This record gives sequence, structure tokens and C-alpha cells, in this order.
Amino acid sequence: MMGATLAELGAALAATLLDAAPIALVVFGFQALVLRRRPAHLPRVMIGAVYVVLGLALFRLGLEWSLLPIGTDLSDRLTAPALAAARDGAVAWRDFLWLYVFAATLGFATTMVEPALTAIANRVGELTGGTLSPLTLRLVVAAGVSLGLLFGTLRIVTGLPLPWAVAGLVGLIALLVALAPRQLVPLAFDCGGFATSVVTVPMVAAFAVGVATAIPGRDPLTDGFGVILFALLSPVASVLAFAVMLERGKQGPGPGGTDAVQAATRSG
Repeated sequence: MMGATLAELGAALAATLLDAAPIALVVFGFQALVLRRRPAHLPRVMIGAVYVVLGLALFRLGLEWSLLPIGTDLSDRLTAPALAAARDGAVAWRDFLWLYVFAATLGFATTMVEPALTAIANRVGELTGGTLSPLTLRLVVAAGVSLGLLFGTLRIVTGLPLPWAVAGLVGLIALLVALAPRQLVPLAFDCGGFATSVVTVPMVAAFAVGVATAIPGRDPLTDGFGVILFALLSPVASVLAFAVMLERGKQGPGPGGTDAVQAATRSG
């Protein structure tokens, strides 16, 4: 058992080193050929690089051993009762209540622990002088991802074509862009990328593919994938909607309104 584990860890380390090699070539190539100087604090940089490679290798194993199997197993178990009760193979979307609840809570929980979102939220809090708190931004983004995964799961169950679903969400975002303060629109679009990072994507992808595999008439490739797109776009809509509410709710320039956020951002 220990030998097999060490072999898998060695394979993961080798694969991670191979994947990280292009990045290392670019960074150190520019240092040597363009800047013509060695990086500051080189020993610390090298130690940090070792930590990064080891961490990525362990994360790769964690995905294969834990997150991906758990996501698949949960989707199978949550769809089984409704499928067993279905008559003549007819699947009613309303029979999958616990599946929807799990999708929504999974999106919220994984987003709240996303390291990229946490780091960016702290930075936004600094730039706005605390007017937009990191926790508030994380909650708004997590709520958006939660709704996005709920909608994506509902689309798989009902068989709604992906282009129609995406078109509706993009139309909503376009409307909110027209209503939201211009200074916060770029932040809203970036929040989608912050929210769909190393924690959210593997778990959600495994869950969605499992749902599409379990439900009759769904294709794991065409129906299971695409859910991450809703997790990417829905935080854009939630942050824009939050900005619109701040704009509508303020009674003029002052603390708590978007004027304070915009002013602090410009001064930062």
C-alpha cells in the first residue's frame, strides 16, 4: 500500500514538474536574457518553487483520490431516489429537490474557501479603504456561484439547450452592466474568474458529469460540461446586481454608497 502511494506521488510530482517547466522557462529566461540579473532573494524563491511543485502534486492526488470521486458519488446518490420513483422513464424536474439544494450549497461553500477570491477580496478591501469589505464581496460572489450551479443543474435535469441558457444569462448581465456604476463593472467581470479556481472547478465538474451520466437521455459530454460556465458568469451578475442596489439605495454621496467605493478606488 505504501509503495503504491509513493509511486503515485512520484508520478504526480513528475507530471507537475513537466507542467510547470514552461512557466519556469519563461520566468527565468526573461531574467537571464532580457533583464540580465538574478532574481532577488534567489534561495527563498527556489524554496518557494519547491513548495509550489509539491503542493500542486499533492493537490493533484487529492483531486483524484477525494474530490472527484466524492462529487461523482454524491450526484449518483442524490439522483437515485427520483430516478427510482420515475414511471415509464419520465423524469420530472421537481423530483430532484435535494439535488438542487446540494448544488446551491456546494457552489456557496466552495467559493467561500477559494484562495484566489479571498486574496482579491482582501485587496479590494484595501483599495476601497474598507468601504467594500472582503467578507461582503466574498458573500456576494458565493451567492452568485450558488445560483449559477443551481441553474446549471436545473438545465441538465430539464434538458434546456445550453445556447438558450447562456443567452439568457448574458442578456441579464448586459442589462445589469447598463445599470451598474461604471467603476465597478470591471471588478464584477473579474470576480467570475476568481470564483472558479482550484477548489470549485474540479468538484463542480465531477458533480455535473455525474448528474448527466445518471439521468436518462443526457450526454455526459454535451450536458455534463458547461456548468462551470454558469459558475463563471453568475458571479458577474450577482456583483453587478449588488452594485446596482448600492447605487439605488444611496441617498447621495456618503459612506456606504458606491460614491465612497469609487472615490476610494480612484485614490488607491
